[in-house]
Amino acid sequence: MILTGCQQSTHLSPVIPPSLFEPCLDLQKIESGPGKSVMLWSVDTVAKYNDCKARHGAIVEALK
Repeated sequence: MILTGCQQSTHLSPVIPPSLFEPCLDLQKIESGPGKSVMLWSVDTVAKYNDCKARHGAIVEALK
């Protein structure tokens, strides 16, 4: 006979690093400009997007 009425169920809450609660950075707007300006803008925008995507993915995983 197995007694299961006395067992305790524990639900562990994930520990989420505070950095994952930071909002995504605002992206710079580009109006127009020479190729060099557009390239610098795109590198900055891609870096900000990748950082935000990684943090968002980490918090999603922590909450699963």
